[in-house]
Amino acid sequence: MTWGVFGVCVYPCLCYFPDTKWNYWKGNPMKYSAGLRIPVLMLLLAFVPGSFAEPLALVEDDKAQASIVIGSEASDQAKEAAQILQENIEKITGVVLPIAHENENVMGTRILVGRSKAVADLGVEVPSGFTYQMNEEGFVFKTVGKNLVLAGNEDRHYRGTIYAVYDFLEELGCRWFFPGPYGEVIPHLDRMAIGSTDRLERPDFRIRNIWYSGWFPVDEQDQKWLQTWYDRNKMSSLSFLSLPGDGSIIRLAPPEKYFESHPEIYALDENGNRVKDMLCLSNPETIKIAVETIRETFRENPDQVSFGFAPPDGFPMCHCKNCQAEILGFEGKGYGDPSLSDVWFRFANQIAGEIYKEFPDRWLFTNGYANRVRPPEGIESFSPNLGIQSAIISACSIHRIGDPKCWQRILYKQILDRWTRDLNCVFIYDYDPGTSLINLPFPSLHNLRYDIPYLKERGVWGFWTEGNNNWMVTHLNYYVRSKLMWDSKTDVDALVRDYCEKFYGDAGNAVEKYIRTLEKAIEDTTLHETWGRLMQWKVVLPPVQPKLDRLMEQAEKRANTPEIKQRVHVLRLVHDHTNAYVAMEQAVARGEFQEGANWADTMAALRDQVGEVQSGLLPHSPDWVRTFRTSLEWHKNIYQDIANRINGVSGELVVMLPQEWEFKTDPKDIGVLYQWYLPNTGGRWDSIDTTLYWEAQGYQDKQGWGYWGKAWYRTGFTVPKEVEGKPLRLTLGAVYNEGVWIWVNGMFRRYEKTHLTKSGYPDERSPIDVDVTDLIRPGEVNTVAVLVNTPMPGRNARGGLHRRVFLWMPK
Repeated sequence: MTWGVFGVCVYPCLCYFPDTKWNYWKGNPMKYSAGLRIPVLMLLLAFVPGSFAEPLALVEDDKAQASIVIGSEASDQAKEAAQILQENIEKITGVVLPIAHENENVMGTRILVGRSKAVADLGVEVPSGFTYQMNEEGFVFKTVGKNLVLAGNEDRHYRGTIYAVYDFLEELGCRWFFPGPYGEVIPHLDRMAIGSTDRLERPDFRIRNIWYSGWFPVDEQDQKWLQTWYDRNKMSSLSFLSLPGDGSIIRLAPPEKYFESHPEIYALDENGNRVKDMLCLSNPETIKIAVETIRETFRENPDQVSFGFAPPDGFPMCHCKNCQAEILGFEGKGYGDPSLSDVWFRFANQIAGEIYKEFPDRWLFTNGYANRVRPPEGIESFSPNLGIQSAIISACSIHRIGDPKCWQRILYKQILDRWTRDLNCVFIYDYDPGTSLINLPFPSLHNLRYDIPYLKERGVWGFWTEGNNNWMVTHLNYYVRSKLMWDSKTDVDALVRDYCEKFYGDAGNAVEKYIRTLEKAIEDTTLHETWGRLMQWKVVLPPVQPKLDRLMEQAEKRANTPEIKQRVHVLRLVHDHTNAYVAMEQAVARGEFQEGANWADTMAALRDQVGEVQSGLLPHSPDWVRTFRTSLEWHKNIYQDIANRINGVSGELVVMLPQEWEFKTDPKDIGVLYQWYLPNTGGRWDSIDTTLYWEAQGYQDKQGWGYWGKAWYRTGFTVPKEVEGKPLRLTLGAVYNEGVWIWVNGMFRRYEKTHLTKSGYPDERSPIDVDVTDLIRPGEVNTVAVLVNTPMPGRNARGGLHRRVFLWMPK
């Protein structure tokens, strides 16, 4: 027989002592920190009179001992919360607690849900109200006599009563680690009671949101599951805010209203043409119209608390003479070249100052993103109603804020410290997963446990996180985020342990070690990663793969129920998917491109198997993403295209050049003058792997600042005599660069400028093909030298060759 009792009981049971925040449950001993209830074994053999109030029975002997009571004029939220409580207690115990109104006579314990006269008569103060400070959120979880009160702030967008009910259900052992039925854990109890408790809960952050960006498929059911998961984990909707989304600048001066009559307020592009999606920031008329637009909006919508505006995505600016004169010329670090911060924030600050005169209790939100990441240097003070969404897409995503081995996160801290010092409202727009679109695991717990408390300390208001519907990629990240955003002191280790025990049962110990091993490998790496870039998993994972394989096997052996076996099986498929990616990259590094393409097919098949369990765990890319850099389909297409050059489809392989070449940096740019493209010149050279960018091979300092500028690669290779008289192509698999120069047998052949993809990004991952028919000497040892130039470190802190070079004969 299993009991669930809060406060006190006389059996092995679930006991909750709210004052000490200890929880006891049949199982492993474990203390939890603020905000987390973790079970521990304890046997109470006697009840000490006066120590606690007598427990309130809720369910006993398969019968209801309590009623769920709502107000006679209950809100829709209270009704919804009562229904949620009733349904979940039935799942837990098999017993349906009746729902009654407060003016009805009920027997036994009353569970009062939502605000009501009955709650007020008990003297319980429930959080309420809403102001532009948005700090009124919260709920109470309190026993008074034979009453349990679960009620919270329901004003405006607040979901306090819903949160109170789900918090109570968490006390009973319910968990919702992921959206949908796959992520749900519901305990089974024969009896349920509650002892004395008195809690008032308020969140540490006012904005707590993760949204699906669309990089992976999302359907209507996925969105419904996500919204329910929000409630279950106390996340907040942002529907009540006007946010500074990309392109929202046109709200200030809608082009359908002003473009024909006031063309001068719209930006000039590089060709001198007016554009409708960006404004001229230096024209006083632009500010005048923007101010009037916002005033009208607030007058017509007195409940609207904010007005958001931001330029289009990318690096937009007005090219008129006055706007260009205000650009200060700060560049580099991936923060926009040049930075638009002074021009943009002067514009936003002037508007905010005018609005503040009439509406001091409304916010103007803009974003610090793309070419507006840096704080401005020429603004003395900001209007008190100006808030910023700080979105530093170019900061490394695998190290914590201020990590001493990561210059990007060191500078990120400096930028955040300045914004939070100078503005009254700062909230974070970050990226999780903050990596490529390949759908490999992205463990971030080692960052979150540090970053979120730090951001709380800096007064950050919250998070608008760009997420994806790929929950076995982010794994515990979103769940842990939700707990830390509510209570930044939550013990992350205890959360992980609780997840492993509840979700994986007897397999949990092996899974916990698996999670920690993967986290440690990412935390310790000296490589760096930003959103949309290729992470070198083939470097990070191989050292820990044998251990991960063993732990996966242990988890499978210990999975002992159909439910646990399915969960472990999903983890196994994700594990195999990761191993397949490493195998793909290792094959490509060996020059076996067809094998690499085949491994991509294996990964796709594994995604199909995971999708049979539930959508949104390890999905395929949607159609519009399949050709986008770093997706699985992009990998497959690139590797198959290269394979076709050498497997008889488009051509035949002549020579796969060595993987290891000579390498020499050229910081003074003197190598061409001294003809380092010739053998045996330039003094001492290093040896380097041509399938991995040079920073990952030690060409960076202790903070991760990589070598930048020019560097040389050089090697020799024998060409068979049989190819004499046939067309020959030299293919450089891929080069991170800002210019490539190629010599063959001492003769200069080609200068390749970095060109842009159709999406406007530098194409540093596609092959470079060079016709070398007239330069190759069949039957002899030939030489090739490649000079690579790279810009100073920024979003792409990497340089040089990173895929095999080969000679082939086209058909």
